[in-house]
Amino acid sequence: MTSSQRAEITHSFFKRYVSKENSLMDFVTRFERALAHIWHNELDKDHKDVNERPNLKSMYPMELTMSELYIIDIFYMFQDELFQNTAYKVIATNEDDDRVVYAVHRIKGSGSRVREVVVDKTSNHVRCCCKMFECAGIPCRHMLAYFSRMQIDDLPNEYILRRWTKSVKAMRVRDDLGSGMKEICDTSLLERRNRLFQLATTLIDEAVLTEDTTEFVKELLSSGQKKLCDMKKISEAGEQSAIQVSMSCEIGLKEPFQVRAKGCGKRLKGGKEKVAKKARRCHGCGLTGQSHDKRNCPKLLSTASSLANFYEFAVAWASLSALSFVQEKKVRRVFASSALMVEAVTFLDALRWAHGK
Repeated sequence: MTSSQRAEITHSFFKRYVSKENSLMDFVTRFERALAHIWHNELDKDHKDVNERPNLKSMYPMELTMSELYIIDIFYMFQDELFQNTAYKVIATNEDDDRVVYAVHRIKGSGSRVREVVVDKTSNHVRCCCKMFECAGIPCRHMLAYFSRMQIDDLPNEYILRRWTKSVKAMRVRDDLGSGMKEICDTSLLERRNRLFQLATTLIDEAVLTEDTTEFVKELLSSGQKKLCDMKKISEAGEQSAIQVSMSCEIGLKEPFQVRAKGCGKRLKGGKEKVAKKARRCHGCGLTGQSHDKRNCPKLLSTASSLANFYEFAVAWASLSALSFVQEKKVRRVFASSALMVEAVTFLDALRWAHGK
């Protein structure tokens, strides 16, 4: 398995629990929940490996032996390969002083691919060109077909990887210096079970010799069972109280500050800056929340047009030497409906006064 494949497997699992929208506290809670789910599944599989027996498909001695050694998931993969090897035929194609090459192909089926199984004469090591043993860690059907031809009933130890066996967790884990790591070993479920099982077996073997010792052991086991039930109830009550206390306490964690990433083209805005938006204000009319500005303000445009008309009127009036009463009345009637009536009337009065003077 490559590093990218391992990362993809991890991402595919954790993306079911966490996402980029989660807060910091929510991320920690969901991450712990995912780890607890992994531990629960691992303990469940360990329990099945210890207490359950897989179903056998044949009477091969190799299948029975590997059902006791392999864990259930790996055994079913091995069982399928062992069941399929009966459909293959092994023929020796080449032989020299160092090795023997066998061609393995299906008995029925012309389109099947021919595999080569190479056997080293010096070490009796068998390898196949399909590379299943190197990748998955279990012998392929082509190697098992060769073992069947050579009438090998038990799988050699070099083809049984220890990491796929049931007893791998019961072994002592050692560090780089060779010393045993006691913490990991003591927390192993299989090792604790083996120690208790061995102790109980020794105690029972010694107690069955007489009636008195048998009754004593029965009373001892009964009292121990009652104490275990009491301890279980106390632990469950303690967990519930701890959960209630943790829920009642307020967590004072705050969200981390936003950090501008290198190469970011836009400035990061805060929450208040995103919510509060300034209303647009026109400097011509002085109103806010408008869609125009001073350049296209309708009030300024109407005032400018009115002033232009007023200027033309003033020029025309100045070119006249005098106005009659009827003409002045008409001018007043024209400007009566405009917004500049006061200015126009004032201007007319000023011109009349200047003309009379």
